[in-house]
Amino acid sequence: MPTSPDPTAGPVHGFIGLGHQGSPMAERMIAAGLRPWLWARRAEVLDRYRGTDARLASSPAEIGARCDVIGLCLYDADAIDTVLFGDEGLVAAARPGTVLAVHATVPPTYVTDLAARVADRGLRVVDAPVSGGDEAAAAGKLLVITGGEPDDVAVCEPMFSTYSDHVVPVGPAGAAQAAKLVNNSLMAAITGLVFDAFELGAALHIDEPGLGRILGGGSAANPSVHHYLALGGAETFSVRAWPTLHKDVALARRASDSVGRAPGPLLAGAEATIEDMARRRAPWEEARRRGREAAAGSD
Repeated sequence: MPTSPDPTAGPVHGFIGLGHQGSPMAERMIAAGLRPWLWARRAEVLDRYRGTDARLASSPAEIGARCDVIGLCLYDADAIDTVLFGDEGLVAAARPGTVLAVHATVPPTYVTDLAARVADRGLRVVDAPVSGGDEAAAAGKLLVITGGEPDDVAVCEPMFSTYSDHVVPVGPAGAAQAAKLVNNSLMAAITGLVFDAFELGAALHIDEPGLGRILGGGSAANPSVHHYLALGGAETFSVRAWPTLHKDVALARRASDSVGRAPGPLLAGAEATIEDMARRRAPWEEARRRGREAAAGSD
């Protein structure tokens, strides 16, 4: 039986971003014996980790002061900036040599700019977006895409290995983010085709569960088919997936434009899917708006 690592014998790990994706990642770190320092903006999020081997920080600055390797699994660049440079931000407290692993999906230029912004403090940045979702994270099977100096990536590998069985280096800082944006654009484009495939199947009077087994297990198999079936159709899929895919496809368009690349079928398909998803989720958005108005009127 393998022994858990001794937290006093190597780098001290920290992790910020305990949402749907980050929580199972942090839980894998705890289960592996890394005893990570954790911080969350809301106290009730940290309460889930009381009584575990995690150590709870009072601020991002405390994470910076105590940790050598810090995973940042936040929604976007603004959220990362707030944690790093805002009130009680971790950058001001971090020691030289600290490595920041950016698990968020952000513009490729953000990562390269961030590396320059923290270099004068001796901090290092690893570009490390993830793919696979919360179920893969909980199973320790996330894909971690890495960009940056190999030595810096190597420092992060004990942390990565707790929630990933597939770490793929793709080049310098920024390249990993670019790869993630290409990946998510392809997912969006395929998702639009999956929606259309099931709608065509319905028009042709094909049994949906049977069609799902064919599309999910035959030559056209892809994860979007399984998501479609698990979520119960295009509308629920759109409600769940649109916010992230909308953000990432827009970032992919900006990255493509920045290198002067003419629009191709990948981004055209992805953007068409985003528009379709927005239309499908509109009734849900309207119902939510009315619910908020009703709740406000009852106060």
